[in-house]
Amino acid sequence: MPGPSKDHLEHLSEEELDEAIDQAQSDEEPYLVRRLCLIKNIYLGDTLTEAATRVGVTTPTASRWVDRWNDDAVDGLRPDSGGGRPPKLDEHQREWLREVLKRHQPLTTHQVQKLIEDGFDVSYSQRHTSRLLNKLGLNYAIPRPESPDRPDDAEEQLEERLEAALDDLDDDAVTDGGVVVGFLDEAWPRPTDNSRRLWSFGRPTLRKETPTENFDDVVFGFYALNGTSVVSCKDDLSKESVGDFFPQDT
Repeated sequence: MPGPSKDHLEHLSEEELDEAIDQAQSDEEPYLVRRLCLIKNIYLGDTLTEAATRVGVTTPTASRWVDRWNDDAVDGLRPDSGGGRPPKLDEHQREWLREVLKRHQPLTTHQVQKLIEDGFDVSYSQRHTSRLLNKLGLNYAIPRPESPDRPDDAEEQLEERLEAALDDLDDDAVTDGGVVVGFLDEAWPRPTDNSRRLWSFGRPTLRKETPTENFDDVVFGFYALNGTSVVSCKDDLSKESVGDFFPQDT
């Protein structure tokens, strides 16, 4: 769905729009920054849907923001709060929000913020959203990340392997410093946070599978029980990369 043309949005020059965004940031008006950024994206040639996706709102919400911009420029993008504190949801709106949260729990604070903004055109800060959720009877928990490939007896397997490795060591070699004991592990850093607060009714034990997307490089870590721990990034999990991770004495 194409957005309105750039000519219909030029209440300000691009430089003036950048200044308005900077001013909103200085005034700690995150809701206004977000809306002005949507307008800036349309200035730069985005369609309405593209601009909405960039700032994380639905296309109908973006369309309402554009209409307000066309009517009153920057002032049109401010919530109808009359200044001061952001507008509060009335009892009917809170009850509707409660029912939606029950159907879709658990949700992160950011997801609830978007839900309120898209549903009521009201922007709350993260702190205000948290207070509202507490009043509605929700509790938060931080999920315990779990790999989808993690076996059920992972801790037992680790303990068994550690005991076996220690049994295989030659005591004389440990005494004269010829053996370093530790753990070699690998990890793929991920671009997304996997431990944000999740809100729900009650206090369930939350587990969350780790996301599948990763950065390109793998991180090797050797955690030494006797010696020096080392961490390094490598291109892959090949035996050559593992070999390069452990420098050889010349």
